[in-house]
Amino acid sequence: MTFFRLDRFKFRWPTASLGTWLVAVLLLATLPIAGLMAWQLAKTARTAQERVHDELKLAVRSVADAVERELAASVDALESLGHSEALQRGDVAQFQRTVATHPHQRPGWISIYLIDRGGALLFDTREPALCPDERQIDPLGLERMLQAREAQISNVVTGRFPGVNATAIEVPVLVNGAPRYVLGAWIDAAVWQQLIETGSGTVGSFTDLFDRNNRLIARTLSPSTSVGQPLPAGTVATMRGKLSGVKRVDMLGGGEAYAAWHQVQLARWGVSVAVRAEPLDRAHREALHTAIATALVCLVLGIGLALLLARRMTRPLHRLASHGAATPFEPIAVREIAQLRDSLLFANAQDALARDRLRSKADEFETLFESSPIGLAFAQDPQCRVVLHNAAMSRLFGDSTAPQAAGVQVLRQGRLLGHAEQPLQVAAAEGSTISDCELEIRIEGAEPRFVIAHALPLLNAQGRPRGAIGAVVDITERTLAEARLMEADRRLRESQRLVDLAQEAGHVGFFHYEFERDALAWTPGQAMLFGLDKTPPFESSLGEWVQRIDAQDRGPVQDALRAMLAAKQENETVEFRVALPAGHTRWLSSRLLMSYDGQGRPVQMVGVSVDMTDQKEAERERALLIESERAARLQAEQASRAKDEFLAMLGHELRNPMSAIGSAVELLNRVDAGSEVGVSARHIIERQTRHLARLLDDLLDVGRVISGKILLSKHAMDLCTLVQRQVATLQMSGVFEQHDLQLDLQEAWTLADATRIEQVISNLITNAAKYTPAGGRIEVGVRAEGDVALLEVRDTGVGIPAELLPRIFDLFVQGERSLDRRAGGLGVGLTLVRRLVELHEGRIEAESSSAGSVFRVRLPGIAAPVRAAPSAALPPSRRRRIVVVEDNEDALEALRGLLELDGHTVSSARDGEQGLAVVLEDRPDVAIVDIGLPRLTGFEVALRSRRGGYAGQMIAVSGYGQGSDVEQALKAGFDAHLVKPVDAEALRRLLVQG
Repeated sequence: MTFFRLDRFKFRWPTASLGTWLVAVLLLATLPIAGLMAWQLAKTARTAQERVHDELKLAVRSVADAVERELAASVDALESLGHSEALQRGDVAQFQRTVATHPHQRPGWISIYLIDRGGALLFDTREPALCPDERQIDPLGLERMLQAREAQISNVVTGRFPGVNATAIEVPVLVNGAPRYVLGAWIDAAVWQQLIETGSGTVGSFTDLFDRNNRLIARTLSPSTSVGQPLPAGTVATMRGKLSGVKRVDMLGGGEAYAAWHQVQLARWGVSVAVRAEPLDRAHREALHTAIATALVCLVLGIGLALLLARRMTRPLHRLASHGAATPFEPIAVREIAQLRDSLLFANAQDALARDRLRSKADEFETLFESSPIGLAFAQDPQCRVVLHNAAMSRLFGDSTAPQAAGVQVLRQGRLLGHAEQPLQVAAAEGSTISDCELEIRIEGAEPRFVIAHALPLLNAQGRPRGAIGAVVDITERTLAEARLMEADRRLRESQRLVDLAQEAGHVGFFHYEFERDALAWTPGQAMLFGLDKTPPFESSLGEWVQRIDAQDRGPVQDALRAMLAAKQENETVEFRVALPAGHTRWLSSRLLMSYDGQGRPVQMVGVSVDMTDQKEAERERALLIESERAARLQAEQASRAKDEFLAMLGHELRNPMSAIGSAVELLNRVDAGSEVGVSARHIIERQTRHLARLLDDLLDVGRVISGKILLSKHAMDLCTLVQRQVATLQMSGVFEQHDLQLDLQEAWTLADATRIEQVISNLITNAAKYTPAGGRIEVGVRAEGDVALLEVRDTGVGIPAELLPRIFDLFVQGERSLDRRAGGLGVGLTLVRRLVELHEGRIEAESSSAGSVFRVRLPGIAAPVRAAPSAALPPSRRRRIVVVEDNEDALEALRGLLELDGHTVSSARDGEQGLAVVLEDRPDVAIVDIGLPRLTGFEVALRSRRGGYAGQMIAVSGYGQGSDVEQALKAGFDAHLVKPVDAEALRRLLVQG
């Protein structure tokens, strides 16, 4: 954000006298007040005018309402007469007699008259013989009133009655629902005059009542001469098109007024209430003039007083400016001016004192300049034509008087400098400062001298150089001493470098400790071994050295030092670790040599440290290698035994169902397929095929889980429901025929893949049944424990050996089984269980004793979801037209028979090209396609079918069930993927859902 800064804008104030500035200050203080006063007066005047407008609006509304009520009462009276019985019968004579006996129904009515629909005057109570033309009836207006069936009120009529102005009110008379007559009444205009005179109004106002033609009906101001006259044209133009308002208008008879008008809706007449404008304007002008005059008087008076006071300040200031502060004059009334005079007196005294001091400093500087051991020179012009220098400068340059003299050479870093390149000349000519410039001066017949030169420019009032001052310090002795020291240092560094190279090459460091000073000196090699900076100095205390040792070795090193000092031992070797900054650890071996004085007190300790990290690391790696070799050998032996057991079990598990299937096939070949023996053989084949499929599924699932390729579809599931469903399936398969099954199932919700959790449940319960003898008890429990959904399977079986319990979830590990192995198994079930539970972010644990085993599965619990209203049951499977593309004839016939038994119409093809042609030609509801087809693969059949516009359901069938296989099938266009052998129930569910 950029803030507004006044210092960005420079305003040049005008030059004026103090009196003028005081008057300006007064004006700046007074004018805003005068402006505020004028604004307040204008606001007050505007408020008063608005108040007058509001009063006029209220008054005109009151008069208009009174006129409206009077008109409405007259209309009601005429409508009551129109409902008389004689007039409804058409007996005009009887109606005229009735009206004649009561001619004045309302005050101010002059007469009552009746007109027929054609416009003929039937009678008038004041002038019975008056013809219609004399009444000036408007036939068109009469017709419009009869059609609208509404009352009509006329404008003001003058001359109709001698000496009387009148208005007429007419209403239609309906006979049998149709307009037949017009009944009217003449009303004396004096009624309206009296009405507006008695109506509400403000003091000094006057009221006008005018008709639709803007002619006056009544007026409170000069009523005798104004009735019937038209309103001024300007006033009519102001009110045109507006039902009400307030405006400054022309008065009838001259002058202007503030008028408020309002329309009487029933007659469309107008009422106005006005007050003369001139008195109000005059009052406003008087108030404004009074305020302006008051402000001017105050302003003139303030300016006069300001000028009078200004003289009390300007006179002393003029005296100070003309005669100075030292001249005595009358007392000064203004404190600031008196302080100014005192400040001037003090400044004069300080100025005299400064001049004296400056003269003394000049004398001192001249003495210093001449006696200074530093060579000084002053150039009095930019070209250095006139140069003053002291005696020290002359001594530096011998008989010559300046560096530019003949026979004098000035060199910088071995390069000869010209006259214009020397420091004093550069500073004087360019205005730049030269500092710490080392120069060599060579004079014929003398030894070279070395100096440090400084030069500073002298600037004039415009900031341009007018000369320069230079200083030259003789450093010849220091330069020669530095050269000697540098040579000695070079030789020392070369010697030290040889020692450092020896230390770095051999990973060796030396240190020296003095007991009296508690000072431990390190060599760079020693510092490098401790991971410290190798640049000197390397000095610390013995305590700091000990603190850099690893905490595990610090105590033994300290104990070794104490024992060495106590026994006055001279030699000792200690081994310890140190922590390096990068987080590594280094092993060091230090050989210590101790010296003692005559009283046996330690004087110094010298030591050498050697890096033995590689040696220690080799020893550690050798020990780890021996240990890992032993562990690997044991693991290999266990794996070899597990492999042998697994191969033996796999052979056994495969031979049993294959033997049963072979026997059943041989049996089917010998007997009738429809006989009881044939049905039993088919059941054997079906059971053993499922058993083989389950073995393959377990192996494939374990492979997918271990490789991380299994995909989970998690949903909110009640663990209790999943257990009930799986237990029911196992009961139908006869797993619990010889066991006592007890269930304790409570609601426990979790996010899970139902299929995978059912695998976990089935494996745990089946495992319990395998290892529980007949008559044993199996307990299955489900409950929620806090935020965990717990599944517990407990049995009273043989238990798990203690040596096997830690490895019970490893692949191919299983307990001892009897030789018959009636339930089978490959030792992969618990491995699959553990991996599936871990994929659900849960954990499984096992306990065992002689009383049996317990398996507990803990899954993350969730709150029970809101239960939706139960939906209707799924409809039964609809009959479909299905194409099966399969190159294996036995598999094709088996799948065809299964589908036809469910009522579907099935056609088939035995290769990819034939299958693609059948799908695109027949457009079946469902296409079941094997992936491994000749000529075209199942993936190609799906891709080309979709491109050809086939929109039916496509199901892939394959012997491969990896996640990548399913994903590839879905990408090719299949809607689902089934693994061989095809599960009939899974296929039925897909057909129902499709």
